[in-house]
Amino acid sequence: MHVVADLGKYRDAMAWIAEMNAASRNLGLPEATAWSPISGDFNYIILETEYADLATFDASQTKFQSDPQAMAVFRRGRDWGSHSHWPKDEVLTSAATIA
Repeated sequence: MHVVADLGKYRDAMAWIAEMNAASRNLGLPEATAWSPISGDFNYIILETEYADLATFDASQTKFQSDPQAMAVFRRGRDWGSHSHWPKDEVLTSAATIA
């Protein structure tokens, strides 16, 4: 997930990420690693979570989104998120070697 913290709210964003990881841990789901680019957009954060396959990703998303407490934490992201940037998801797979 790509997110941008509003100016003065980066620390709040990092606290939210810790809460999101706690919610995931409570559900037995993988936790995200937070990455911050060295250059580019200010206060930009990339949350990376690894899954074995797309079926596991889908099951994890469904489990998290079906849990009221986890979703309450997720929705608190609007408290610190930049109103000029919408969060976005991105699913990557390793590039295949083709014949």
